[in-house]
Amino acid sequence: MFISNFIESNSGCYIHRTCVACIMYADDLMLISSSVSGLHKLLEVCALTSKELCLQFNDRKSHCMVIGPKYQCNLASLILLGLPLQWVDSLKYLGITFTSSRTLTLDINQTRRKFFGCVNLIINHCHGAFEMVKLHLMESYCYPIISYAIVLMYHQVVYVS
Repeated sequence: MFISNFIESNSGCYIHRTCVACIMYADDLMLISSSVSGLHKLLEVCALTSKELCLQFNDRKSHCMVIGPKYQCNLASLILLGLPLQWVDSLKYLGITFTSSRTLTLDINQTRRKFFGCVNLIINHCHGAFEMVKLHLMESYCYPIISYAIVLMYHQVVYVS
């Protein structure tokens, strides 16, 4: 329901003539717009849809961020369900840190550290195990860490949780 309502609002970004207004993963929602006014419309749709579905948003985890030429501008606060949203310089979504700048900047260093920590833990605790057992453990426990948010490597502007 969220996705169709966002697309109907016609306020998202257009990529190859396709409206991309949000990205959803489980209970995380990221709104994407090419303008502050478009984002304002998406937040209104978000508020109406969440009331219909009896959902609440965590105002401590809901932020706005600018990517593009105006990333250093001071912008007026936007409102979600009566609460002002803070403009931030960076935010974390599904383990990836996005940084406000002229171009989309992603920091996956924390995810890489977790991945290599998991690999090292398996290697250090499985001295006498067969290589196939180690490989299976790495595939089961390490691979999900590194592949968790791979879909995010192509979009993102605003995050609302």
